[in-house]
Amino acid sequence: MNKNCLISVVLPVYNVEKYVRETIDTILNQTIQDFEIIVIDDCSTDNTLPIIKSIKDDRIRIIEKLANKGLIDSLNIGFKEAKGKFIARMDGDDKNAPNRFEKQLKVLQDNPAIKACGCWLQCFGTNTKIIKHKEFHDEIVAQMLLSCPMSMGSVMLDREAIIKFKFDENKLHVEDYDFWSRVAWSIKLYNIQEVLYYYRVHETQVSNKYKSIQVEEDINIKLFLFKKLNYNTEIFSDELLKKILLLNQYITINEFGKFNEWIKELIFLNSETKIFSQKEFKEVLNTIKEKLFFLIYFTKTSIGIKKIWRVKSLFRLDFQDVLWILNIKGREIGKKYLRDE
Repeated sequence: MNKNCLISVVLPVYNVEKYVRETIDTILNQTIQDFEIIVIDDCSTDNTLPIIKSIKDDRIRIIEKLANKGLIDSLNIGFKEAKGKFIARMDGDDKNAPNRFEKQLKVLQDNPAIKACGCWLQCFGTNTKIIKHKEFHDEIVAQMLLSCPMSMGSVMLDREAIIKFKFDENKLHVEDYDFWSRVAWSIKLYNIQEVLYYYRVHETQVSNKYKSIQVEEDINIKLFLFKKLNYNTEIFSDELLKKILLLNQYITINEFGKFNEWIKELIFLNSETKIFSQKEFKEVLNTIKEKLFFLIYFTKTSIGIKKIWRVKSLFRLDFQDVLWILNIKGREIGKKYLRDE
């Protein structure tokens, strides 16, 4: 095995016998061949391990864990064991485009400030959508306030730049999102605007089984990021903000008004501190507001919001927000009129 390889592919596996051979083939068939594959098996109970062992390539190194400790533990082992200048992540049921490593490597080598390079993803299986991540660092960091901005399984990273960071074992099911929320302040991120990774979607995968947990933990990460602006957490408490962002229980008009005050406070604080790109930041906040307004004013919520609440709450909004709501309402009435005709 080449101890001085260019790329270390970190491949955690657990019970992926149906897919792992195809996954590894898409690594072995890359246009860049200077790599090692570090397979971390989390005590699979199916034929995952025998299948991998049957592949005769001395670049494959298998680490067999003595106890099933989960994905986060496997990731930390893989990153620690990596020998390459770069680390490429891969999941045991996904596939690569043949030139994925080549294209990501070019970005990292041609742009020394960039230390992590992702790409777009093509879903396949029970879903066929394309996941299009933002391209540039400022966009990616702002997007982090909405959702995880890079897919960890599809990235290539500069090993020396990220070696001090570990995946947090307390962030089960949101470990990737949490990782980026901490790493992004020390390194530059970039996403190639092209599909180079194929993400298998199936009902048994963790992201489907633990969706509700992910939603709540996502909110905690978002608040961690918003707090970089040092807003008043006594006035705008986590409890209040979670209640409104999750919209899973009744909110008072006063609470709704406070939320809108929080948005304005964030814009002012960011204009002073420049923590986020102001242009991207405003776009993200508009997205958050518009999603919330749409759910409150144009859907039948199960949290007890009535028509009179909606009317009174308009007086807690800025004029441009009221216009946005009335414009949507006007289009809704127009469509109904045309249907009735």
